[in-house]
Amino acid sequence: MGIIHNKITKRLSSVDGRTLNVAKNTVATAVMRVCLLACSLIMVPITLDYLDTENYGVWMAMTSVLYSFSFFDIGLGNGMRNYMAEALSAGNKEMARSYFSTAMFILTGLAFLIAIVIIPLVHIIDINTLLNIKSVGNRELVMIFSMAVFFTLIQFVAKNIGMAYIAMQQYVVNDFIIFIGNVLSVIAVFILTKTTESNLAYVVAAFTGIPALAFCMAAVPLLRKHPYLKPRFNSVNTDVVKKVVGKGLGFFTIQITSCLVVFGGANVFISHYCGPEQVTIYNISFKLFNLLIIAYTIILSPLWNAYTDALVKNDYEWISRAYRRSARMLMMSVIAGLLLLSVSDFFFRKWVGSTVTIPFEVSVCVLLYVCSFNFTNCSSYLLNGFNKIRIQIVSSILLTVIYLVAITTVTGKYGVIGISLSMAAVFIIEGCLYAYQARLLITKRAKGIWNK
Repeated sequence: MGIIHNKITKRLSSVDGRTLNVAKNTVATAVMRVCLLACSLIMVPITLDYLDTENYGVWMAMTSVLYSFSFFDIGLGNGMRNYMAEALSAGNKEMARSYFSTAMFILTGLAFLIAIVIIPLVHIIDINTLLNIKSVGNRELVMIFSMAVFFTLIQFVAKNIGMAYIAMQQYVVNDFIIFIGNVLSVIAVFILTKTTESNLAYVVAAFTGIPALAFCMAAVPLLRKHPYLKPRFNSVNTDVVKKVVGKGLGFFTIQITSCLVVFGGANVFISHYCGPEQVTIYNISFKLFNLLIIAYTIILSPLWNAYTDALVKNDYEWISRAYRRSARMLMMSVIAGLLLLSVSDFFFRKWVGSTVTIPFEVSVCVLLYVCSFNFTNCSSYLLNGFNKIRIQIVSSILLTVIYLVAITTVTGKYGVIGISLSMAAVFIIEGCLYAYQARLLITKRAKGIWNK
């Protein structure tokens, strides 16, 4: 045992601090993600037990609308995160506060503007007709939706407390805040099932108010331990606004094109061209292979700001090692995907029985799409950490346009297979471009647009 202990101690002592920090964050994040997954599974039956089927459907429809609010920050959170990480790595606490203050004040202003627009619309629009709701009166629904918007906008600003932790390479803290918010929400709804009659307003308050409160409370330990980050209006300056907003708009463009249209729009396109039944087939297959995305993202997430830290300190040797390691993990995820594919038919039969049949060719195409998505992320996380996203902006716009043209003219006619292959093609092309740029950056040969 002494020999083993000595070997482990020697191995750990030979690992540099940044790598050790990434490893710790990866393990901790994996634990948090498993807990979040378990929490989400528990959440469904408890909420269904409290609400009837229609009211639960109303809540699901509302969450879809509220989800779109996350894109209204025009990428400011990611922009702040990158520049703040650079400032902290350089030991410039005043500049870190400037980036944090700028983002928080701008997002607070955006939240007020959104509220000024959305709240009156909620009172004008007939939500019952829009969402085909019959179980809740219009006046009650307006009150509930206004409350949901209010708490969502608080979280819209407060979630950047989590971004500040990420900038400090404490990625797991952000996941922990989300986890605490979810756990407390589930506990609150469980208590409601034992103490009150079914009430949609209580559920909405629990699932929007408590997570917002969790992020707000997270500001206390952050500012107590790092008082130099306390937002000040005089820390906002024009140059910082231009940098954070400019970079944020870049991330916003990438999110809207690659994430929202290509990644998030799959269900809409499949439903439109193939029918709702095919959406079910696609989603069942995707839920299995999405495990590969979840697992690989856990590995990549801590690297984003670790790349930034290494860049500021000119540690290109570490960057190269970390990038090669992430590429090896990508290959392992592909192998894992092939193993999943080999048992997919058996898994689907045990999971959904004979209710839905998943064609093997659909599973193959969905797996290809998932692997291509991971392939893109392997390099995009390095590019994000380097703050070099011009290629991502240009390619995501052009390829999204090509994707939409392909879907509407050719591939949509081939159903789930055609749409899945179209998505795979987009991410394979993007992945190749990003890998080429990553290699140029690592070897310090990037010039022109490849260095922007």
